[in-house]
Formats: sequence, structure tokens, C-alpha cells
Amino acid sequence: MKKLQFPNVALGAASRALFAALALLAPSAAHAQTPAQSPIEAPADITPTPGAAPMPRAAEPDLPGITRRDIDNVAVTLPGRHLDRGIEAGPLLLHDFDFDGTPVPTSKLHFHELSSGVLEIRSLASVTGIWRFHIRDAANYYGLGERFNDLNHAHTIIRNYSQDNGASKGASTYKPMPFFMSTTGYGLWVDTTAEATFDMNASSNEDIIVDVTGNRFRVVVFLGPQFPSILEHFTALAGRAVLPPYWAFAPWKSRDVHQNDAEVREDIDRMRFLGLPASVILIDSPWASAYNTYKFNPKQFTDAPAMVKHLHEQGYKLVLWHTSWINSRSDTPHEPGFADKIPPMAENYAEAAEKGYFVRNENNTPWVGRWWKGEGSLIDFTNPQAKHWWQDQLRQAIAAGADGFKDDDAEGNFVADVKFSDGSDPRVMRNRYAVLYNNAVEELIQKDLKGNGVLFARSVTQGANGIGFLWGGDNEASFSPENGLPTVVTAGLGAGLSGMPLWASDLGGYLGTPDTPNAQLLMRWTEYSAFSPVMEVMSTANISPWNFDSKPLDSKPLDSKPLDSKDGGTRALDAYRKYSILHMSLFPYRYAAAQEAAKTGMPLMRALVLNNQDDPQARIRKDEYLFGPDMLVAPVIDQNLSRPVYLPTNGDPNLTWLNYWTGAATRGGSTLIADAPLDVIPVYIRAGAIIPKIPEDVMTLVPTTESNNKTIKTLDERRVYEIIGSSSSDAVTKDFEARELTHTGNTLKITGEKNAHILLRWKFTSIHSATLNGSPLTLQPGAIAEFDYTGTPATIAWQ
Repeated sequence: MKKLQFPNVALGAASRALFAALALLAPSAAHAQTPAQSPIEAPADITPTPGAAPMPRAAEPDLPGITRRDIDNVAVTLPGRHLDRGIEAGPLLLHDFDFDGTPVPTSKLHFHELSSGVLEIRSLASVTGIWRFHIRDAANYYGLGERFNDLNHAHTIIRNYSQDNGASKGASTYKPMPFFMSTTGYGLWVDTTAEATFDMNASSNEDIIVDVTGNRFRVVVFLGPQFPSILEHFTALAGRAVLPPYWAFAPWKSRDVHQNDAEVREDIDRMRFLGLPASVILIDSPWASAYNTYKFNPKQFTDAPAMVKHLHEQGYKLVLWHTSWINSRSDTPHEPGFADKIPPMAENYAEAAEKGYFVRNENNTPWVGRWWKGEGSLIDFTNPQAKHWWQDQLRQAIAAGADGFKDDDAEGNFVADVKFSDGSDPRVMRNRYAVLYNNAVEELIQKDLKGNGVLFARSVTQGANGIGFLWGGDNEASFSPENGLPTVVTAGLGAGLSGMPLWASDLGGYLGTPDTPNAQLLMRWTEYSAFSPVMEVMSTANISPWNFDSKPLDSKPLDSKPLDSKDGGTRALDAYRKYSILHMSLFPYRYAAAQEAAKTGMPLMRALVLNNQDDPQARIRKDEYLFGPDMLVAPVIDQNLSRPVYLPTNGDPNLTWLNYWTGAATRGGSTLIADAPLDVIPVYIRAGAIIPKIPEDVMTLVPTTESNNKTIKTLDERRVYEIIGSSSSDAVTKDFEARELTHTGNTLKITGEKNAHILLRWKFTSIHSATLNGSPLTLQPGAIAEFDYTGTPATIAWQ
């Protein structure tokens, strides 16, 4: 057959489809054509025929666990497969592959075993188009990124599409992840940063249908069957969170806008004065001379160097807001008092435009887009010179004292029909842009700040889930099930199921409402945030803990006695103090869980289904979670004073949970109605667990060696271990300094090389005496014992 020749011109979608169809239908020439002539590469000398015909002998052999059943079907053998909703027994079928509507025979798919139980399917086209394939499955599906409406995506259509959305979010997201886990007992990752659609039995009761844009096709199947193992294998390939420094795990204080130095100093000083622990001050927009110049605005901050110096001396680190836009024409600032403080054009715009550092139009002029600060252009991170120039801009902020950055924006809805330096199709850049943006900042944190910095990002997908903290975008300060506290709880759990373990929200909700500050809402959001990776106060209403209540403390001078609940009605402030201190004291527990996340991908906030995928009750719970390995948290997400709580077995039929506040015991597999007065969040601890903590007087996690301030309590050698009830079997805990604690019956064995001054607290157990390596220990009131651990094994026994 004569080879088909095509001119070397840009092809429209219809032309590409015709091109693909002709190439695939050329029976004897398909495997002989060059990549420029055939859109799909052919690994084997097999030609497509209609229907599910028997497979001819393939040049590329099958692999154990994955075979070409015929020209249309790939069969994957699943160990421990769990059948659901009438799907026939047998292997998992991936079938009916096509490219731009033209069938792709399974002979043109490459198989590879990446590791035990991890199988790759790939192919390649010479043009960008839409791949489609089906998966014969009918189950419950979890993952696919941070989603605000549900965890189980069965019978829905999910788009792998990042979107900036301050309104009711539904299934939209800032953080799409093209990965899901099925209760059938497998996980599936479509390796793409492009637009993709996952039809999860919405159109077919028997099939998942996946569409993905690109010229490269890569799917990885994780055989499972257990979700934690699937998540571990996925994150090993797609990326795991970079472990932030200790200080980033203390509470954060921010405002939507700091008008001047005085408001920054108020945050610095009043947090300390009120006994509220914190290690981070976040200055949001605006702070620079323009968007985004990375120089403090002298019209806003009269003495920025002195302000930053005071911040660091008080045991804080500084995080600064920014985006990847540089403005050519800024809108008049909506913030009061800023109308004449920000010029229309950023002073660094002209240089970037002249050197070609922006994303471009077809005529190579800078593409100018509209965003919520005006009009500007996006840095082209596919251009290495542009990236390095932009990083040098950020270095000005680092030189001025920045210890981290809040990466705002970068959702692909800003990316239009534009040109990138590396020739990437804009459809493939839909989510990739955020990856390049975040990674460029993380590179600076690792190089310039030597890892002693933090990145707080809004928009990510695969490839950028290996960064630090993430936050959930613009949520409403309300109990709304469409955009308030309930949706935040669900979104954080979905992020964790998708390989994003360090997720947080703006405490109280970013978008203020007419009743902000609502003390009840703030108390409930405070309680939830205390059991999350980060407590970060942030609101368009610029509220702070000292004005969480209707009677603010703004008028109280710092040298006066703070108001209390008796004379000021400060119940929301009191709750913030209680739970921020608890959050800080749980640092060793939270950091050990973060260390596990960096090693295995296991999130800090774990949806119940993650450890209980075959439990029907766990599958439907989207507003309670395991916090680390031993705590179960059930936030109150409405205006009630009680809530139902399901306590799973975690695979242990003998598991007993203890109420963290009362010690009441409940067997796993039970549902109860938990009392929840306004200042109480239902929390349960696995009986026999050891909870590592630090003393409640620690106010910062910034080391004294960095602040040079010895008057503020920081992390020292004191370690607290709470022994929660008794255990009939070994309960093993590893703390963040690699000590291992084994609790069996009435004994605790501690091993590890690092010295510490240890305080043991027995909760819900009456003890009369205790010994350390056979010698008597002095018991203090409240069942507390203290001793020095010197790095050699220690055994504590009690009666």
C-alpha cells in the first residue's frame, strides 16, 4: 500500500481525527510508518479487525497479571478482588481504547511491571488528541483530588480540572488528582496534568469511562487490595510531601490585609500577650510595591526592616503571599486606604516582557489576561531563563526576611489559547502550570533557605503534591453544606485519599458573611482546625482570636489584664486558646504522622474508609476521620450540641475506643450519639495508645538559636507521653525523634538514642505506685511521673 503523506502544517481537531483514523486503518503499513506519519506507535505486528477477534501472536509479550485478552480487552488479575453490584467474577477488564474516536487495538499498548503489584500501560501518538478507555467495574471510588461535596464518587462525572471558585463548589477543586481507589481492590492512576474526565458509572452501570488529552498515554494500575498499600505505591511514583520544618506546625496568624506596620506588630505582640501559641505571621495581599515586585511597599510599611526584625525576635517566621502574575494594569485596590498606594504597572513588567519571559500570544507578544487584581501576564515556567529570572525576583523577598511563600492562584482556568516556550499544548498545560509554579518556589526553599522554609499552596496536581502544606481556597464563614465548614472537612479528607497529606483550611472560613464574627462557628472551626496539620487564622473580615466574640478586645491596651469569660464574654477566644494550646502540645504526635506521610503517603487526616474499605458504615462517612494512627475526630459541622459518631474496628474486632475527655469506653464497630457542648469536639483514642506531646507552656516552635529570645518558651528537652487507658496486647508508638514506646498491660518500654526529660501521664487509669527499671518512681498529683531518659532502654511498670 502506498504510504499516506500529510503536509507539515498545524492540524485542527477534525484533521487530527481523520489523520488518526487513516493511519490506524492502513493494515500493513501501520507498523512500518514513522511516528510523524502514524499518530499511534505500534509495538506489535497486529492490525485491527472489527469486534473482539482472537489475538494474533504479539511481538511484545504479556506480563504476569496483565494480558491482552483480545484486540479490545486487557485483563488484569486482582488479588483479593471484592465483587460489587453484579460484575462478573474474573480479572479486571480495561477495554475499548480509542484515540480521537478511532479504535486503538491492544497490540499498540505497551505493558511494564514497575514493581510488584504495580503495572503500567502506555502508548504514544504523534499529535495531541483525546484518549478514551473503559474499565469494567461497579464499586465505590475514592480519590480524584480535593472535592468539596463527597468522598465516594460512584455515579458521578469528575473532571481533572483545577478551578478558582469562591462560590458553592460542588465537585470542583483547586487540586485535581487523576488517581482513584476502587473498593473492588485496586487503584488506577492516569499520568497526566492535562484535562481529563472520569465517568464513574454515571453513563454506564458496568463501566468507568476515562477521557484524557495528550499525545502520551500512560495508565498505572495498583493491584492492592488494601487502600493504604495502594496509596503508598501511588505516592512512591507521583510524589510525596516534603516535610516542612518544625516551626511550620505551630499555629499561624494572618489577615486578609495588613494596613500597615502597626497591624503586623499587633498580631506579633497580642498573640504573645494573650498566651496564644504561634510561630508564623502570614502577610497576604497587598504587601509589595505592586503585583508582584517582591519589594515591601514603603507606602504601606514605613519601616519594613524593623517590622521583620521584631517579628523574628518574637519567635515567628514570615510567610508572604504572591502569585505568578506580574501586572501591566492593576485595578484600583478595593482595600480601604490603598487607592494611591499601588501603581498601575509593576516596575518589573517591562523587563520580563522585553526578554520574552511571559506566556505568549501567537505573534509572540506577551499574553495579557484578567485576574482578580487587574490585568497582567503569567511567567512562562517552561522557559528556563524566565524561571531563573523570576526566582531572582523572589530572592529579594527572601533577602528582606521571608521564610516562606503562600502560592496563590495558578488554576488553569487562566490559561487560554497561548504559546509556551517548550511548545506544550495549552490543553496539556491546564494543570501543569501550577506544578511548574509551585516547584519553582519549592526549589528556592530548598536551595536558598536550606529547607528551613515553607510553601503554602492553593492549586496543585500530580508532580506538585510533593510540596509542603496546602490550603483549601476560598470557603465561606458559615455552616453551609455548599461552601462552609462541612465542605471543608470533606475536601481535606478527599485530598488525603488522593496523596495530598498536609491539607488545611482558613480557620473560620475565608469569605466573611454578614454575621462574621459568629462565635459558635468560630469555636467549631477552631476545634476542627486543632486536629488538622495547621491552624491558620485567615478571613476577609480581618478578624483575630481577640475579636472572635461580639465584644472585641481591640480597645484593650497590651499592658492591661485581658478580658475573660466573666467580664467580657470571650467564649470564642477562650476556645481558641484551649485548642491552639492543645494543637501545639500535640506537635510530636502530628509531626510523627507527617513523617509517616513523607515515607508512605498516609495523610494526617484519614477518612474512615482508608483503613476500613470493606466496612459499609466507614464508606459513607465524610465528616469524621482518624487523625494520625490513634485518634478519631468527629467535628461538629452544624449548630447542634451533639452528633452521631461511628467508631470503626480498623480491622481489629477487639478494638476499644476511649472518649478523650471522659474516658468512656466503646467497642469498635459501634455508632453512638456524642454530646458536644460548644467548647467540646468529640475525640476518641484507641485504648492503650501512647500520645506523644510537649508541655502546654510552649508558645513557639522557632528555636531560641534563631530568635535569640530566651523569654519565650520554645521546644526544649521536655517530652510528655499520655498513656490512654490499658491494653491487653502490645500497643507500639514511634515518636518524632525515633523513640519507640511499647505499652503492654501495666508496663511501658521506651527505646531510642535521643535523651529527654520525660513526663508520663496516665489517663483513665488509677495507679498506686510505679517503678523505673525496678526503682521506685515518685508519683505527682494527677498520676504524673517525671524522669530523665538517657538514651538507653527504660521500662516503667505500675500497680
